[in-house]
Amino acid sequence: MMENEVHQADTFLYFAYSANIFTFRMKMFNPNAEFVSIGRLDNYRLHFFKYSKFWGGPRPTLVPTANAQIWGVIWRLRCGDLISLDDHKGVNDKMYFVKYVDVLTPYLGTIRCRAYMLREYPLPRGNREMIPLEQRPSWACKQVMIMGALEHRLPRHYIKFLKRLKDNGEEGGIRTLCLIMRYGKNMPCECRVPGKLLRKPLKLTLRDPNEVRKFVQSPYPLRF
Repeated sequence: MMENEVHQADTFLYFAYSANIFTFRMKMFNPNAEFVSIGRLDNYRLHFFKYSKFWGGPRPTLVPTANAQIWGVIWRLRCGDLISLDDHKGVNDKMYFVKYVDVLTPYLGTIRCRAYMLREYPLPRGNREMIPLEQRPSWACKQVMIMGALEHRLPRHYIKFLKRLKDNGEEGGIRTLCLIMRYGKNMPCECRVPGKLLRKPLKLTLRDPNEVRKFVQSPYPLRF
């Protein structure tokens, strides 16, 4: 994409730094989203705070921190998608608020984007300070972020950073997501089956990388 093609009429740019860096997750709520570029946000760090029932752990947010960096994906959306994006982030519920940030891209220079931050976040901590359990991301959120980072080829050092994050072990709503991806692609069969059709209950072993690969179609290998 050329620099003069980044900004278009009736659109806005959104910087995703957590689960929305994964294309499938982003287009679940905003199917019109278009990939623009990967980018780096300086003087902010990734943190998790405020419990989410869907993820089974705290929500991701940006925390201002000197000399820190966070990588993510820049999406272009239509102005008509602004309401759905704000609703998804809980802006009206005063969970997140809008923050405009300058994101540095590899080939397009610095781009000003719309981002979202939690209204509350913890106090700064040292690099060697232990992260409490209530501020560790869920296993599900962490894996979706890793898949998005691999999909868009974020820098290797940042992917290693995501993999080293300590999680709380919770799978959260990723199980529902996998069921949708498995059974939501094909139309249901319209034939009538006499009597009851007995079948074994579905079991998902989400901690097996081979099982996850069946649900997520990505051009890049997934390593957990």
